[in-house]
Amino acid sequence: MSHTKKHKRHRHHSDDERDEDEHRKQHRPKPIEQPIEEPAIDPSFDWLSRRDYLTETYLIDTVMFSSYIVFICLYSSPTNIEDFWKFVQKYQLFQQRRKQPPKSTTSPDADQQQSSILNIPIVYEKKYRLNFSIAINKSTIQNVPRYDMTGQKIIDHDRLSPTRLAEFKSIIEYYFDFNQKEKFKRIHKLRQDQNNLPIANHRREILEELKTQQVILIAGDTGCGKSTQIPRFLLEAGFDKIACTQPRRIACISLAKRVSYETLNEYDNQVGYQVRFEKTREKSTRIIFMTEGILLRQLQTDSSLSDYDILVIDEVHERHLFTDFILGIIKCLITQRRDLKVILMSATINIELFSKYFDNCPVVKVPGRLYKIQVNYLPIKVEESAGKTSKIDAKPYLRIMEQIDNKYPSSDRGDMLIFLSGLAEIQGVMEAAQSYAQENQRWIVLPLHSALSLEEQDKVFDMPPEGVRKCIISTNIAETSVTIDGVRFIIDSGKVKEMSYDGKYKMQRLQEFNISRASAEQRKGRAGRTGPGVCFRLYSEQDYITFQEYSTPEIRRVPLDSLLLQMISMGLKDPRKFPFVEAPDMTSIDSALLRLQEQAALSTIDCSLTPIGSMLARLPVDVSIGKMLIFACIFQYVNPILIMASALSIQSPFLSFLQCDPETITRRRPMMSTHGDPFTLLNVFDEWIYVKSDGQVTRTWCKRRGVEEQRLYDITKLRRQFQDILRDYNLEIDYQQVKRRTTLEKREHWKKKQQLKDLRSEHDKESKQRKFLKLEDSSITNTMNDDHGENNLTKEVMKTTDKIRDIEFRLINDLSTLKDMSTDSQNYRSKDINMLKLILCSGLYPQVAIADEFNNYKRDCDQFFHTKTKQFVVLHPTCVFTYDPDNLLPPTSAKTTTSSNNKKQVFCNRHELLVYVTLLETNKPYIMNVMRTPAMQTLFLYASTIETNNDFTRILCDQWLEITFENAETAQGVISSLLLLRNARDLLLQMTLQDLNKSIDVELLSKPRTYQLQHLLSMKMADFLENSCVYAIRRVLSAELDTIYRPQNVENADDDDDNDSSIRKESTKINEYLTYNCLRSNDDQESFWSEYAGSTMQIHWVCPYCNEDILVNPAERVAHENQCQLSSLCNNENPIFKSAQSTINKSSLLSSLTTGASTSATPVPSTKDYHCDTCQQTFKFTSIEILRHRATH
Repeated sequence: MSHTKKHKRHRHHSDDERDEDEHRKQHRPKPIEQPIEEPAIDPSFDWLSRRDYLTETYLIDTVMFSSYIVFICLYSSPTNIEDFWKFVQKYQLFQQRRKQPPKSTTSPDADQQQSSILNIPIVYEKKYRLNFSIAINKSTIQNVPRYDMTGQKIIDHDRLSPTRLAEFKSIIEYYFDFNQKEKFKRIHKLRQDQNNLPIANHRREILEELKTQQVILIAGDTGCGKSTQIPRFLLEAGFDKIACTQPRRIACISLAKRVSYETLNEYDNQVGYQVRFEKTREKSTRIIFMTEGILLRQLQTDSSLSDYDILVIDEVHERHLFTDFILGIIKCLITQRRDLKVILMSATINIELFSKYFDNCPVVKVPGRLYKIQVNYLPIKVEESAGKTSKIDAKPYLRIMEQIDNKYPSSDRGDMLIFLSGLAEIQGVMEAAQSYAQENQRWIVLPLHSALSLEEQDKVFDMPPEGVRKCIISTNIAETSVTIDGVRFIIDSGKVKEMSYDGKYKMQRLQEFNISRASAEQRKGRAGRTGPGVCFRLYSEQDYITFQEYSTPEIRRVPLDSLLLQMISMGLKDPRKFPFVEAPDMTSIDSALLRLQEQAALSTIDCSLTPIGSMLARLPVDVSIGKMLIFACIFQYVNPILIMASALSIQSPFLSFLQCDPETITRRRPMMSTHGDPFTLLNVFDEWIYVKSDGQVTRTWCKRRGVEEQRLYDITKLRRQFQDILRDYNLEIDYQQVKRRTTLEKREHWKKKQQLKDLRSEHDKESKQRKFLKLEDSSITNTMNDDHGENNLTKEVMKTTDKIRDIEFRLINDLSTLKDMSTDSQNYRSKDINMLKLILCSGLYPQVAIADEFNNYKRDCDQFFHTKTKQFVVLHPTCVFTYDPDNLLPPTSAKTTTSSNNKKQVFCNRHELLVYVTLLETNKPYIMNVMRTPAMQTLFLYASTIETNNDFTRILCDQWLEITFENAETAQGVISSLLLLRNARDLLLQMTLQDLNKSIDVELLSKPRTYQLQHLLSMKMADFLENSCVYAIRRVLSAELDTIYRPQNVENADDDDDNDSSIRKESTKINEYLTYNCLRSNDDQESFWSEYAGSTMQIHWVCPYCNEDILVNPAERVAHENQCQLSSLCNNENPIFKSAQSTINKSSLLSSLTTGASTSATPVPSTKDYHCDTCQQTFKFTSIEILRHRATH
C-alpha cells in the first residue's frame, strides 16, 4: 500500500521537478577513484635502486598517469627531479624507522563505504587530507611497460606490480603535498615580513592622501620598504597603469623581480621592467619599472603620458640630471592632467625643498628600520694625511682592522666596508690590507669599483668562510647603488671624487671633495641594516659640522647639451624659463646652447631645431655620437661606425688595473691599431666575433687579454639599438648588408630561436646557490689569466652565466652576418680608414689637439699636446699611443724652414692632428679615446671659420691653427675643392633629413639628384683625402691674433687701433665659414703692391677642366675652378652616372651645388640690438654673439 502511494506521488511530479532530478543525477560528484589494490608498504623495498627505470617509465611517460601534472611539476626541470628523489630517500628512511606500517582502525569494507548524501567515505583516513589525487589509467595498469624509452628490455625485478605502482603514486602525491605546504609557509612568512616593515603602518594614510591630493611625498629612511611596498599598495588599491622610475638600470630589474614575487606574479606579466636593451613589458602589465631615460623617451612621443594613471618617482633626493628634469615636466603636466597621480619617494633628505616645489604637497614620513649604530670619530693625524701627490697612508685603516680583531671574536659575523674616493686610493689601501690579511688569515680583502669586471664586483656578495670577515674597499658606489648584507663595520674616509664640467676649457674635472653630511649619514646607515654596527669616521666631529649639508645637484656640475636638446625637441623653446627644482647657472645654459649651435643642432638665428638636431634628439646618445651615426649613413659606412660609436658610448672594455701587466699587453698588441683607440675597439670587437663564431670559449679569451666581456655584449646590444633607430627613420641606406633568407632558412632560424628561449627559460627556473669565498680571493689579478683558484661552484655558476649571455646574444644577432661585417672591416684600405676618421670627426670636432713643437726632444712619457682651450695636455695611460708613441712623431722626410719672424715651419704632406672624445683633468689634464687624423683635410671640412690672405697661401682655421702653403696655385686648388665638398655634403645632408618620417622606399637610391650627389661626394672626398700637397701647420697664440689680421687700408695700416680683429668683418666673406683676404701675408718684407693690391692683381691662368686661358685674380680663379669642377662632374657622360636609370638633371644639380652654401646650410645670421645689463651698453649682435657675450660675465 505504501509502495503504491509512493509510486503515485512520483507520478504527480511536475516536468520541472523531473528535469531538476535529472540535472542532479548528471552533476552528482563522482566517487573518488580508488586504486585497484590498496598499497601495502614494505620498508625494505629499495626505490632508489630503480631510479632510472622509474623516472623514464612513470615520470616522463604521461600515459601511465592520466594527468599531465607529473610531467609539468616534475620533468619540466631537472632540479625538480633531483628534489623528488631526495624526498623519496627521506621517505624510505622514514618507513624503515617505522618498521611496521600503522594498522587500520577500521575494516576494509568500512573503508570502501560511501555516504549516500555527500558521496564521501564514511570512515576518516589520513590519506584524505590530500586535496588532490593522481588518477591511474586502468587500461594501462595491467600492461606495465616491458621496454624502456631507449628500447632496452626491462629486467623483471625492476617492473612494478600494481601494488608497488599504487605506493609509488602515493609517494608522488605526498611529494606534491609537501611542496605545497612549504610554499604556503613561504607565503605566510612573506606576509609577516611585509607587515613588519615600517611602511605597512602608513598604508592607509598613503592611500587616503592619494584620494584627495594629486602629488604626495613619501620620505622614508633606509630599510623602511618604500621601494617594494608602494607599488604593491597601488596594485591592490586598484591602479592599473603604474610607472615607477629608478635612476639605475640594475635597480629596475631587481625591484621588478622582487615586486613580482611579493605580489605572487612571479610567473605572470602584471609586473615588468623596461630598461636599455631589455624589457618584459606586455599589454597586461600593470606595474612597469623603468629608468628615467626611458620615461623621457616616452614623453617625446606622448607628452601627456596617457599610458599611466600614476607615476612613482623614486630616489629624488639623489638629484640626478634627468630626475630634476622629470620633476620639472611633471610640475607642468599635472596642470593639464588632473587625473594623473604622482608619488615622490625620497630619503629624509631636504624634503622641504621638494614639498615646496609642488605647492606644499603633503609629506608622509616613514621611519627606517636600522639597528643601533655606534659612531667613533678618529681624525687622521697630520703626519699621516696624504698630500696632493703623495700616496694614501693605510695605517689608520690597518689600526681599525687590528682593533676589530682584538675586540670582537671571530665567531661573531660582521664584515667591514671602507669608503674611499677613487681607484688609486683603493689600490693603495688594498695592498696594505692584503698583507695584514695574509698574516692573520682572518680577512678577505675585496675591491669594489666600476672599473672592475662584473665577476670581481659580484664577489662582494659572496659568503666568507667561518671565522673570516670580508673587508670591502669601495668608492661611493656602495653608498646608494649597491646594498651588501652582513656589513657591521664602516670606515668613512669623508672623501668623494665628483665629476664636474668646466665650460671655459670644455673639460671634465674629476676632483676630490669632502662629502656632505647627508652622504655621511647614508654611509653610516650601511652598518645597521642587519644588526648593530659601528661607524669609524676618519675625521673630527667639528669637520663633520663644516661639511656641506647636501651634495651638489648634478644639473649644476655637468654639461647640459643633451638635456637642452631634449627640452627644445619637446617644444620648450626657451630653456631659461623651465621650472627647475634648482636652476643651473645661466652661463651653463648659454654655453650649452652655443655648443649645440656649433654642432649645427640648433639654428643660430632663433635656437630652433635644425633637421639634424631633430634627428639627434631622437637618438639616445650624446650629440657627438649621434652625428657620427648620421654621417655614417650618408657616406655608407654604417657597420663599422655603429660598432665604434657603441664602444665610445659605454665604459671601456679594457680593465684599467691590468694596463701595466706585460703579459696582458702582449696578448692585446695584435689588436692595437696604429690609427688610435676607436679602431682598436673595432679590432677587439671583430676578433671577439671571430672567436665566438669558431666555437671557442670567449670568456677565457677575454680574461687573458684583460677585456670585460660583458661590455662587448653591451656594445652588441647598443649597436642593434642604434641600427633599429636608423632604420626607423630611413637613415640606414647601406642595403648591401641586408640578406634575405629563404623560407627554409627562416624556419631553421625560428627553430633555433625557440631552442635558445627554452634553454633560457630552463635556466631561470633553476635554483641559485650562494657562493662562498676562499682566502685566496683577496687578490684582484690572481684569477685574471686563468681559472686557477675558483672553486667548483664558482666555475659552474660562471659557465651558466656565460651560457645565458651567449643565448641572449644569439637571440638578437645573426652571428654569421656579424662575422661577414667583421671580415669587411678587416679588409679596409687606407681610403676607407681615412673616411672612417672623417666620419668620426663629424661628431668629435672641434675636440682636436696638436702636438707640441718640442716633442721631438722629449721622452715618450713627457710629450705634450695643445687644444684650443687647454694647453699642455697629455695622453691618458689607457691610450693605445702610450704603448707605441713613435706613431705620433712627424715624418722624417719633412722640410723645416724658418720665416723672417723666426717662426719655425715644418713642410710635409703627412701632418696629423689628434681627435679625442674626452678631455679629463685629474692630477693632469688627459685626452682620452684618441685617434690620428689628417690635419688639413679635417680642418678644411669641419672648421667653423676659415680665414685667408690675398693668395690663399696662409689660412687660419677657427682662430688657432694656421696652415701655410708654399705654392699659391696648390692652395687655390685645395680651396676650390673645399667649396665643392662642403656644399655637396651640406646639400646631401639636407636631402637625407628632409623627410624623416617617410616610409622606406628602395627607389630612394635611384632618385637622380641623390644618386648623383652620393657618388660625386664619394669620388671627390676620396681624391681630397689622398691629396699629397705640401703644407705647414702651427698653433697660433692668443697674443698673435692682434697682429695676424691685415689693416683695413693704407692710411691706417700703422694704426694699432685698426689692427683689431673686427677689421676682418669688412673683408670679402665668401660664405658663412670662409672669409677671403683678411690675413697678412707670410713675408713681412713683402712689397706695398703685394700687400694691398695682390688681391686684385690678375694673371694669365689655364683652367685644367675647360682648358680656357683667362685673366683672373686669386678669388676669381677659385670661383671659376669650382664652377668647372661642378660642370664636369654633372656631365651626363661622366662614367659614374652611366648606370643611372633616369635622365640626369644637370642644371638642377649644378644649381643646388653652387647655391648649396646658402640653401642647405644655415643662413648667415642678421644682427639685432642687444642691451647688456651688466655692461650697460647696447650692441649690434647676432644670436650666437649674444650667447658668447653672456658667457663672459
